[in-house]
Amino acid sequence: MNIERLSLDQLRVFVQVADSGSFLAAARKLARAQSAVSYAIASLEDQLGVMLFDRSGYRPQLTDPGVALLADARQVLDHVDSLQVRANSYARGQELEVALAVDVFFPTGCLVDLLRRFRDAFPAVTVRLEIEALGAVAERVLDGRAMLGILGTLPTTPPNLLRITLPSVRLVAVVAPHHALAQVKGRISEKLLSQQTQLVLSDRSELTARQDFSVHSRLTWRMSDLGTKHALLRAGMGWGNMPLHVVRDDLDAGRLVTITTTHHPPQGAELPVQCVYKPDHKAGPALSWWLDSLAELKTLEGTEKSH
Repeated sequence: MNIERLSLDQLRVFVQVADSGSFLAAARKLARAQSAVSYAIASLEDQLGVMLFDRSGYRPQLTDPGVALLADARQVLDHVDSLQVRANSYARGQELEVALAVDVFFPTGCLVDLLRRFRDAFPAVTVRLEIEALGAVAERVLDGRAMLGILGTLPTTPPNLLRITLPSVRLVAVVAPHHALAQVKGRISEKLLSQQTQLVLSDRSELTARQDFSVHSRLTWRMSDLGTKHALLRAGMGWGNMPLHVVRDDLDAGRLVTITTTHHPPQGAELPVQCVYKPDHKAGPALSWWLDSLAELKTLEGTEKSH
């Protein structure tokens, strides 16, 4: 087998003959003479050392090796086409990748909608997405690992980042219905609240390491994953603050109940959300799309009902 002279053109002819069902139909699709198509296939077969088509019938039929190699040919052409699209995009100043750091409290439904729209607008741009909490989002932007960050659980914004104010997320303090705090009628005192285990998101960054935000209990369980916190709350392992869009179904079904304290009003509290990016980072078309799309958001509530 001699594959040194294999060309993309031969592979495209191979795929076209297989899709068209005949050499003549493929020749018409490719705007070539039938003899040129036949020669391309014969040359490819000679180089590969296998027969790709059985020509004994009225129409050429793929042989077993032809069926197997057709999938490989399609894959090669798909990779080449993708390479050409990405190279052309980059030549026009478009980024090849967008790296995003998103706060764990940002509604997943809203994020999925944004990503779907972005994929439709920039199909050749890959996305690298990190979901973090507290200072980890800002840290990713500051050290250049992320081009853009969406802050939620971090109450302050580093002064050396530009920011766009986004719609807020509503937070509620919740417990399982069988938890001791759920049995208290009315507002829960600070003393009683401090005696119960609070489930708290931990910080994986150096930016805000060893700093506490909205911690009101002496005993805390800390975790870096919102899903784990959610599961522990439903199991009655403690109380904690959660985005309303994450626990709405649980509240409706009675799996969780809200509690009222000095710091936690019955209707919940508004959590500010911001988009941040470095002022010296050049915004190409893809990053500009994210900045514009986030700035146009009117609300984050109601984007999803379950976590």
